[in-house]
Amino acid sequence: MTERVVTIPMIAHSEYTDSSQLIHSGPCIVKNVHCSYGVAGSGTAKVYDGLNNNGQLKAKIITFATSSSEWNPGDGTDFDYGIYVELDANIAVTVTYIPESRKAFI
Repeated sequence: MTERVVTIPMIAHSEYTDSSQLIHSGPCIVKNVHCSYGVAGSGTAKVYDGLNNNGQLKAKIITFATSSSEWNPGDGTDFDYGIYVELDANIAVTVTYIPESRKAFI
């Protein structure tokens, strides 16, 4: 099994939520989205570039019973307007991102 290593600069923020919400308002770079699902079946997390679920869908992450999934967009992907996550019941995410104001430190 190959080990995956994600390098996150110390300037990055990480935010956890178990409900649909705006994570960050404004331009940023998303480095990682980690999803976990704690019951039988499967759940979906959708990640939008926007202030709500009317923004551009950037990722749809499906996670199965009592497991976790990740979206690692390489060196990160630019979001122009903000990060909004839309979550099914019983799913939680941790989003790691770098705000526009800290991009200069990369």
